Amino acid sequence: MGRLAEATLLLLVACTLAACDPEPMRTDADIIVVGAGIAGLSAALEASGAGADTRVILIETSSMPGGHAVQAGGFALVGTPLQEKKGHADSPEIAYRDLMAWGEDADPAWVRLFADRSRVDIHDWLTALGVNFNILLDTPETTVPRFHFAGGTAVNVIVPMLREAYGRKNLRFVMNARVDDLIDLDGAIGVRHRNTRTGKSGVLLAPSVILATGGFQSNLEVVRAHWPVALAAPERLLIGAGHNATGDGISIAQAYDVSLHRMDHQVTFINGLPNPRDPTRGLHVTNPAALWVDASGRRFVNEAADSKQTEAAGLALTPQTHWLIFDAQGRRKLRLRGAPWLNPKTIANEILGDPDTTHRADTIAALAVVAGLPAAALPATVDRYNRFVAAGRDEDFQRFPGADGVALTTPPYFAMQLFPMTRKSLGGLTIDLQGRVVDDTGQAIDGLYAAGELTGVAGINGSHGGSGTFLAPSVLTGRIAGASAATYAKTSNTVSRATWSVTSPLADTPANHTTGAVPLLTAGQLETLLAADRSGYWHFGRAHAVVLERKYTCTRCHTHGWPTGPATTTEQRLVQIESCTNCH
Repeated sequence: MGRLAEATLLLLVACTLAACDPEPMRTDADIIVVGAGIAGLSAALEASGAGADTRVILIETSSMPGGHAVQAGGFALVGTPLQEKKGHADSPEIAYRDLMAWGEDADPAWVRLFADRSRVDIHDWLTALGVNFNILLDTPETTVPRFHFAGGTAVNVIVPMLREAYGRKNLRFVMNARVDDLIDLDGAIGVRHRNTRTGKSGVLLAPSVILATGGFQSNLEVVRAHWPVALAAPERLLIGAGHNATGDGISIAQAYDVSLHRMDHQVTFINGLPNPRDPTRGLHVTNPAALWVDASGRRFVNEAADSKQTEAAGLALTPQTHWLIFDAQGRRKLRLRGAPWLNPKTIANEILGDPDTTHRADTIAALAVVAGLPAAALPATVDRYNRFVAAGRDEDFQRFPGADGVALTTPPYFAMQLFPMTRKSLGGLTIDLQGRVVDDTGQAIDGLYAAGELTGVAGINGSHGGSGTFLAPSVLTGRIAGASAATYAKTSNTVSRATWSVTSPLADTPANHTTGAVPLLTAGQLETLLAADRSGYWHFGRAHAVVLERKYTCTRCHTHGWPTGPATTTEQRLVQIESCTNCH
């Protein structure tokens, strides 16, 4: 049956039920959440917490929930105990002023809501789940330190959320399922999905659907289509966002003539180093001891300035590329992130030791030649900068005093060519303050909700992303959408089916699969398996590539509670998530 015929048949069935049968429509759940990143998890937890009789299905395209948040950092939180402990007096009013000033054109209603509800609905809610915020950092865009970390990356937030989610009997996970589109029915929404491993497809029905599929920064076609008109589009643009940040939620929602906002508002980093293992993707590079020079061999910005200034300067270059110049002492301050294989050994061999990635020479003049920079300009730039360091004042860009200035005098010297790199979406589906998706006439769409980066976190960032102002608003927008969706589902003329049969059309393991261990693989067998192009095994491949890279044994993750093989029970999944920190 073709997709059009299938949609027509479903619509006819829905119309028949509505017109001729007083019985409510039978649905698979009360709420379906699409996307199990931090926004989707927040939405699912909130919705399933509305009552034991509220049934929630959480659909995720990957084999593991968590999304890009497991690799992300901290949370912008307001008026927390940690701030008080550190002696910083914060308030919703201070946070509101900071966000509006930094974002320039942020949505004032959403900024106010975020500032007012940050403490109770984000911080306190997460800590009640077991999250421990114990690190607080200052950032340029705030007048009060507000950047909170839970001991490291946000994997330490995702894992407690998953522990709670796995314990909810009215919350079901459907993994390895990509949603292709939505079907607008009378009183319900059909979610058409297909299993990424088996190709099997089906339709799930619910009165409320929440889209939380993330941004679109890994889809260069969409990024370029909405590139800011005031900026020239980069000739080379690296991908720097999550694997599944492809804008699926935007295309999924098109059946509803949805409104889009701020699509040209995008966070684009300028410090992307082509990943030598995948040149389409970028590694995030920082080095506070380095100079930045453009194609003319001259500095173009205060390297220690905030991201708003440096990104604007970098994207205004012609061509839009620059070089990081540092010496042997500065090498110690080089930091790279963005790939699980990065470690001191691989950085030395595959980054600094690769002449296609890093140029090296014993003099600045020789470095200019091998890097393809003007032979006279680069030495003159470094000499001028070194004189500024000796004098204690940067007369060109005022980098110091105010920031440490270190002369480049110790060979060998290094040059890395960097390019713009996609990062975060500041726009997307338009939602109202109840998390409802809005159509192109400005009306809220019954039963359809969205949260997280798919919405550009509701315009809270305006034109400039801040520190922690994606993860924290994703939690809030997720919770708001979850609460609204649960309320709407209770008032709809539908009833969820008596039994949960959501896994049968999506099964990615044989019918006779047991929960026991599968045979162990040798390192060679695992390498062969990873080399195969297997649809739906992206997370498996990425995780086990780390296993090979770091020479982990199977028992590093697998125990008697979760033997080698898919985690198919709640007990096994609870064991599985405790291994997340082995990679993240």
